[in-house]
Amino acid sequence: MLKRRRTQKLKRNVIYSTATRRRIMLRGLHKKIIWRRRMFAMQQMEAQDTIPAGN
Repeated sequence: MLKRRRTQKLKRNVIYSTATRRRIMLRGLHKKIIWRRRMFAMQQMEAQDTIPAGN
């Protein structure tokens, strides 16, 4: 039982060790980062709009 678990864990690590898998994972992370930056930029723009232009 323990031996079987260990091999499954190793297999899972092997799956993610291939170049294409790593690239896919990185792309997913990058998408998240870009999305967060865009949301932050939108918040900043909204904050600027609320400031009166007369100052």
